[in-house]
Amino acid sequence: MEATVRSSQPRRKLIDIKPDTFRRLSVMAASRGTNLKKFIESCLDELVESNDDAAIYRYLVQTDPEGMEMVGEEEKSAFEKRLGL
Repeated sequence: MEATVRSSQPRRKLIDIKPDTFRRLSVMAASRGTNLKKFIESCLDELVESNDDAAIYRYLVQTDPEGMEMVGEEEKSAFEKRLGL
């Protein structure tokens, strides 16, 4: 299976927001002089930036051990070639 390189393009996701939450977020966005979409995006960016990378790594090691397997020379060479290294 061929690995894919993650795109830097924004991803779209349809989400459901409770009416009261929507109302409050709208007021918060307006008080900051921005629209709701940009406000929610910035809140999510701040949440991710404030998250502890070590905690995420611990979680991944416990739940996704596949990432801990050593890559073979053939796979490493193919990956480096794909990246132009």
